[in-house]
Amino acid sequence: MEEALRDLLRIKSVNLRTHNAGPAPHGFTCLGVATSIPEIEIHSNEVFIWHARAGILPITKSEIIRFGMDAPSGLNLILSERPVQSECHSVDTFDFRILEPEDISLWVGKAVLSGDLIVTAKGEDDRARMEQHGHKRPIEKMLVLKPSIEVKAWSVQRGMEGVSNTPVLISARLWTVLGELQGPKGENESGVWTILEDPWSKTVTLLNDIQNLQHAPILRTIEPQDVNWLIPDRINEELAKVIEERRRGNSRKSGVSGTVRSMLLQKWPLNSERAIVSHSKIMIPGWVIHLETEKILHGRNGHLYDY
Repeated sequence: MEEALRDLLRIKSVNLRTHNAGPAPHGFTCLGVATSIPEIEIHSNEVFIWHARAGILPITKSEIIRFGMDAPSGLNLILSERPVQSECHSVDTFDFRILEPEDISLWVGKAVLSGDLIVTAKGEDDRARMEQHGHKRPIEKMLVLKPSIEVKAWSVQRGMEGVSNTPVLISARLWTVLGELQGPKGENESGVWTILEDPWSKTVTLLNDIQNLQHAPILRTIEPQDVNWLIPDRINEELAKVIEERRRGNSRKSGVSGTVRSMLLQKWPLNSERAIVSHSKIMIPGWVIHLETEKILHGRNGHLYDY
């Protein structure tokens, strides 16, 4: 998450530069100094930007007071992945502002959807730093689906308001099938289908919003357990099930009471033997929810999963 915030600050802040004035307050990392961050309505001669990594325990008032003793003179912006106790905002011994986890998630999420956070090549130093923090290397030139839920609203609806969360990307597979449907009278109808294999929910579904995919941002990526993927022997069968259509027949039959139009549904299956099947990786947006045992919140279906 720290790397994503650094990249976002480079894009959104004005005159961002490094800060090398002595040791940082305990538990906080300085991401740099800027003159302003217009997108979050921060304007000052100097804005010292700090990051507090995710954790179960919240930031307390006494912790903020200690931070203020070591903080530099000027406006201090704290980007916190930890929950923040309400009493913290009453501290008036120094100039500061805190963005809480849900604020950060919203800010990062908007940047993802707008395309501001996209994959870029990282240097060896950046890769080493991410691996040191337990993050996997970013997926380059990868696509990500749009989220269907908003994490803050999801938390409030479940009585979990204030629980810390961290944006992540979770892996899925995008299948492309080029083939033909076979009609009941020997007709052939060509088509191309895009299918999402979601190993987290163990579902295979047609994907209709393929034109709205975004490039994946630089976030931690999480893989599902290997057993959750479709095994090779089942892939063609499962894809064919999703693609198969049932259409109302157009046949007419004559009877005593006159001509009657058939209302039966006719099967149009995929000709699997002639189909061309390929796949690529695709990412689904999600959040690590920092409970006693961390869970992944799926950004499309709103369900929690172990990892």
